[in-house]
Amino acid sequence: MPFSRTTDRSLTDAAAEQQRLSCLAQRLRSAAEVLLPAVPTPDPDAARDAAQLLPLLARHVRTAGAADLWLVLTAVVGAYPTPQDQAWARRAIDFAADRTDVELLLLEHARDVTGSRALQPMEMDVVRDAVVVEADFSARNDKQTGIQRVTRRVSSLWSQVHPIVLVAWTDEHAGHRRLTEREAHRVLRHGEPWTGAAAEPTATARLCVPWHCTLVLAEVPPSAGAVPLSALAESSGNAVVAIGYDAIPVTSIDMRPLADATTFVRYLSMLKHARRIAAISVSSAAEFQGFASALAAQGIPGPDVVEVSLATEVIGRPSTATDGRPVVLCLGSHEPHKNHLAVLHVAEALWRDGLDFELHFVGGPGWDVRAYDATVERLLREGRPLVDHGVLPDEEMWSLTASATVTVFPSLHEGFGLPVAESLSCGTPVITTDYGSTQEIASAAGGCLLVDPRDDVALESALRRVLTEPDLLERLRAEARQYTPKSWASYAAELWDALVDEGAER
Repeated sequence: MPFSRTTDRSLTDAAAEQQRLSCLAQRLRSAAEVLLPAVPTPDPDAARDAAQLLPLLARHVRTAGAADLWLVLTAVVGAYPTPQDQAWARRAIDFAADRTDVELLLLEHARDVTGSRALQPMEMDVVRDAVVVEADFSARNDKQTGIQRVTRRVSSLWSQVHPIVLVAWTDEHAGHRRLTEREAHRVLRHGEPWTGAAAEPTATARLCVPWHCTLVLAEVPPSAGAVPLSALAESSGNAVVAIGYDAIPVTSIDMRPLADATTFVRYLSMLKHARRIAAISVSSAAEFQGFASALAAQGIPGPDVVEVSLATEVIGRPSTATDGRPVVLCLGSHEPHKNHLAVLHVAEALWRDGLDFELHFVGGPGWDVRAYDATVERLLREGRPLVDHGVLPDEEMWSLTASATVTVFPSLHEGFGLPVAESLSCGTPVITTDYGSTQEIASAAGGCLLVDPRDDVALESALRRVLTEPDLLERLRAEARQYTPKSWASYAAELWDALVDEGAER
């Protein structure tokens, strides 16, 4: 039996080594076909094939630029290099005596990286001259908050008129991979029934490496991807562009968990090498422009920052509000910066004064809901007409919005404030914040009362007026009904122009 176990283990080790060699040879050939003027005929033996390709690539990178080195490092290791990897390799190659030294440097580096990160061997495809859209979280999860809605709607609309390549990250964050069929359905047809296999398909262990591409970051990348993305943005020759949502994790750090700030700072460390950021509002653009301007202190030009205002379209949701018991609606996840504790306080004050209305919340839990949950539980015990629906499908949320008397959205910080625009699209007036992106929407659209969200008295007064002054409510409703929402098709087209047609050129 001991002999049998040893033999089995040896066979397993030999098979694993053969797989590593096979993947290495395939990756080297993929890089060589892009970088070299002539590529030798494939050798059926993986070890011999790798042995004939590596010297050619080692010779090439001795005099090649940063982009070629980035691709060769990706091929040799089977993972995107970090900025530190890129800098080390350039300096080490500069001092290498000959091609053989370069080969050894590359192989030793691959051994160290794969060992320290426990990377699985995988092949790679090089995607050339394409628009590559990263949608990692939206592909892996069914969550449908603001960023996922933007990612999915834009990706779906783009895919109907442009060839795009949708990617996510490998599980080890070695680099990008193509989406599975289930993941592509989740991004492009979210909300439609999935008719494929019930089990989630296994993601293919194959890198999808962009070359002379435009990489669009439709959402904030996973934290573990920020460092290799930095090297990709700075050194690979690909144009990295992004939708800029907000800088809440750093500018409103007092209302977010500290881990968010760490993640976002890693994201910014990559964005400083991006070509262009299309911010979703004037307010958001100001935040990202402030960051970009600060990069002059490092001698870095930073990304171009433009404003492409977000879509506000809600299809087929005219107001259905009645003159019965008023319904006050508060949309958004229960994050501290959404200011829901202020809404609960104001509602309680008005209930104590004898006003009769229902208060409804729609949204998932935030990072710290202890105070919110305790207040809601107390008010329900006291018999107050309060309903927390949790997360609702879009159709149900919009139906509830259209039937509400007024939406209350006194957020302390928003990149755009989509609930404001979508409420107006349903013909429902809004009480919202008198600065930032919500003020932008309200000033352009009408149908809103603006308040200082930090002033409970002002918020209480605004809600009291809407509930007790019929003429004011009717005027706000009339203004909301005149609002013309921006379509998703328009937004997607403007975004493509800004990020792809213009963002790749600089």
